[in-house]
Amino acid sequence: MRTIYTDHTILTQDRKYTFLSTDATAGATSISVQSIKGFESTAQILLIGELGNEKTEFAYPSHATAPSGSTIYLYGNLAFDHPQDTKVYVVDWDKIEVFHASTIAGAKSILGTITIQVDLKESLYKDTTQNSGYYFTRFFDSVNELTSDYSDPIPYTGYGDNTVFMIKKRALDSCNETIGDLITHEFLNEALWQARREYHKAPGKRPFRRKFGVDIGNVTTGMYRIAVPSDLEKPYTAENIYKVGIGTEKACEYYDKKEFDDDYEGVAHTTLDRAYTVGDQDLWCKDVRDFDDSGSVTIENDVIEYSAKGVSGGTLRISASGSYNHDAETDVWQNASFGLPDKFTVFVDSEGSACIYFNRPIETTYVNQNIWCDYYRTLVDYDSDADELDEPEYDMYIPYLAFRIKQRKNKGLQPLDDPDFILWTTRKNEALQKEYLGTEVKFKPDVRHLPLP
Repeated sequence: MRTIYTDHTILTQDRKYTFLSTDATAGATSISVQSIKGFESTAQILLIGELGNEKTEFAYPSHATAPSGSTIYLYGNLAFDHPQDTKVYVVDWDKIEVFHASTIAGAKSILGTITIQVDLKESLYKDTTQNSGYYFTRFFDSVNELTSDYSDPIPYTGYGDNTVFMIKKRALDSCNETIGDLITHEFLNEALWQARREYHKAPGKRPFRRKFGVDIGNVTTGMYRIAVPSDLEKPYTAENIYKVGIGTEKACEYYDKKEFDDDYEGVAHTTLDRAYTVGDQDLWCKDVRDFDDSGSVTIENDVIEYSAKGVSGGTLRISASGSYNHDAETDVWQNASFGLPDKFTVFVDSEGSACIYFNRPIETTYVNQNIWCDYYRTLVDYDSDADELDEPEYDMYIPYLAFRIKQRKNKGLQPLDDPDFILWTTRKNEALQKEYLGTEVKFKPDVRHLPLP
């Protein structure tokens, strides 16, 4: 048997709420609240009370009688008594659907639907039908028949030791604590990432965050740039890019933006604003102001001649059609020499996109070849409890979280007075020292024209 736990504390986070203006008794078919602003709809899910309290329950507005004044009429009866000033929330979900799949990307089959167990902080579903594979959950609104996105896959065998879930669990267990109003998943996630950032930003580079031989895209004729990897550390510079190369060719050397500007001096460039089809009368571009009044342009090694340009509309009046159709956003060049790049630089364009730029547009010979990159990646943001930490010494974060849990409950607790904080500091420093043990540093001088003896 496998028990699936679903944290539902997000149910009341940042949600509209009011308060009971009078006591509500079990069996009542209406409630009186301080304000019905935001509670006017009859197609809502209400939560009376706080999550984790024994008498907290869902309630549903009557479909027949709309809220009026300070009264919300209910569909059905209350199960419990609720005193005046009890919170009443509008929430998005009241059910949880549980699914199973043989593989992470495999087809999902529903195992069951349960009502969210609002007297707890987590809802439990017990499955006795599966013995392998992955579980998925999602929230369900039974009133409007809406669903949330699926959760991350939950392995039948459980979360690995290096997952966010297990790091938090072991920290909580070490303090004999549970998730509640004070110690929340959100608090622990923020604390964990604070510690990870501290370790990530320590002097030097973390060897396990260096990525080699990453295919970041493929060559098209006339391309002169490609977006930097999405997880590149400091993407606005080339500081953390170790290598850029095309296919099996020699890697490009880095050079600066001023040299790049020199290489493209006298070269006009834009992109197609609309797709081009052979036979079109005009070539529609984003901007043609820098192009000659008449002449020719090159698009993916396809030469198109034009007799006039329309500056305001971004058009070139075609006098000799090209040989191929071209998609919108394709590069358009004038006076450019295509070839194999041997240099690159990195900068952010006017629209805020960071790209690797080559010292010349790439010629047709290299079409479809991979563009390879070696680089240092950043610390990725939290996504879910299934996230796996890439630090080899991930256990060092457990005492840090334990310290933060205790400090959350005791504001006067000082770091150097807490054994868990001291243990975190010791383990972090040991992990940093291990990173370069046994590393050999080799130098290969690039010296040309040595004097003859």
